[in-house]
Amino acid sequence: MSKYSRLFLFAALLLVLGCTRYPAVSGEAYEMAETLSTVCNLQNGKQLQEYRDLINDRMNAKQLSESEHALLTRIADIAEAGDWQLAEQEARQLMLDQADR
Repeated sequence: MSKYSRLFLFAALLLVLGCTRYPAVSGEAYEMAETLSTVCNLQNGKQLQEYRDLINDRMNAKQLSESEHALLTRIADIAEAGDWQLAEQEARQLMLDQADR
């Protein structure tokens, strides 16, 4: 089973079980989740690559933690695997999970 298939199955399982609670993230990570949600809504592969470059730059500049970068990358991987809708839902879930914090 490919990396993307396993990732998709894991994300789908979490979604079905209702366990998509994300940890608290910084304001920068929240903004990057908003950006990712938009990219997924547009289903634009070029913008997805630009987004990956952006979060890499933000992590290197210490504006995103490694764990935040990993969360956002996992969601971007779902989009890259072709499930843009699930990736958009996950980005939105990450944002929604910040509302109570």
